[in-house]
Amino acid sequence: MGTPPYPASWVDRLIDRIASLPGPSWAPYVIVSVVTGVAVRAAAWIDGLLAPGVVDLYLGSLAVYIVGSVAAIHYLDHRATRAWTAFRPVVSLPDEQAERVRYELTTLPARPVLGRTIVGLIVAIFTAAAGYGQPLDLEGELMTFVITMPVGTFAYTTGAVLVYHTIRQLRLISRLPGHVGRIDLLDAGPLHAFSTVTALTGGLLVFAAYFSAVTDPTTFTNPAVAAVNAFALVLGVACFVLPLSVMQRRIAAEKALRLSGVSQRLDAALRDLARRNAAGDLSQADAVHHNITSLLAERELIARTPTWPWSPDALRGFGSALVLPVVLWLVFRILERVLA
Repeated sequence: MGTPPYPASWVDRLIDRIASLPGPSWAPYVIVSVVTGVAVRAAAWIDGLLAPGVVDLYLGSLAVYIVGSVAAIHYLDHRATRAWTAFRPVVSLPDEQAERVRYELTTLPARPVLGRTIVGLIVAIFTAAAGYGQPLDLEGELMTFVITMPVGTFAYTTGAVLVYHTIRQLRLISRLPGHVGRIDLLDAGPLHAFSTVTALTGGLLVFAAYFSAVTDPTTFTNPAVAAVNAFALVLGVACFVLPLSVMQRRIAAEKALRLSGVSQRLDAALRDLARRNAAGDLSQADAVHHNITSLLAERELIARTPTWPWSPDALRGFGSALVLPVVLWLVFRILERVLA
């Protein structure tokens, strides 16, 4: 590709540093999460906010939030790279342009990310001000407040970058059908390549909304937290459905074209058969019958070909992420009432 079209963001440089460390790339995230969880709990025990040994879901969730957005960007870019490799054979682009597309799919530009980082800082300040004292305050839990505020601020700033990453990456994915030279209905694997990315993106955002609702006691009292969760849930569903809608239309158009072509050939064969029967010419009856049978089988096969651009695994995975937590919550509430 030569010179990159734009410099990488601070998040991408951080991810590159993490990936360059020895050992598996997930290990640094786990280490930071564990250290943060221990520090937050120790501060809460020292301040007397919690009795020693007691675990609080809200404070414990900070260990996930501090690494969640960066880890999500890291993993989604990894899966986007794999998806691009699978998708590349159907793309009608020269290698240099194809490499640029791959770079754009997996690398955020520096300046827009800096702007989103500032937005995240503003949201973090507003959220802290709106929820001050619920449950933390500077006077009553000094050490806990001092530790949790930087963690929460980093989580909100990287969360803002994750939202930008999500929208940008999925918009790029939605444009990829324009680079596809030919739609092969019988080999749809490459066309489904990015369904895993959209399903994971939507599933991660849905999980984030549910996770916040379960762990944050201010979910339904702090308007900022409630708004962020609602936005994440709606965005998660949109992330799964919308980016591949263009691909779905292209597959559907190719299917309609193929059905029209085979129907025209079938109509011509039937007319030929009728003409031969009217003339009493049965010399090619077996060949004509075989041709009609083949055309009927081809039409049935094409008609049964799905136009969904999502693989079955992606559909099942996203559906489970969206519905299963709600079902479990309903079952829990029913059992709670029955056993009360």
